[in-house]
Amino acid sequence: MGEGGDVTLDVSNDLLRRQISLLGSWTFSLSEQRYCAEFVARRGLDLDRLFTDRWRLEQGRQAYESFDRQSGGKGVICPA
Repeated sequence: MGEGGDVTLDVSNDLLRRQISLLGSWTFSLSEQRYCAEFVARRGLDLDRLFTDRWRLEQGRQAYESFDRQSGGKGVICPA
């Protein structure tokens, strides 16, 4: 989670011979997140309509299993 600094990998020893897959993903920078939040606030968008699934923090394992299956829509993990 997160990004910063450099990572050095020996692809053969660190990934291939250990049969490990590595997947990277980029979402939003902090400034893009701020813009998105302001966009939603200015337009009074109903965010509840975006989420098809909700989990509590202690249900994190279930949430990630669901994300991995790609069986739902847009999910969110809420602290309470």
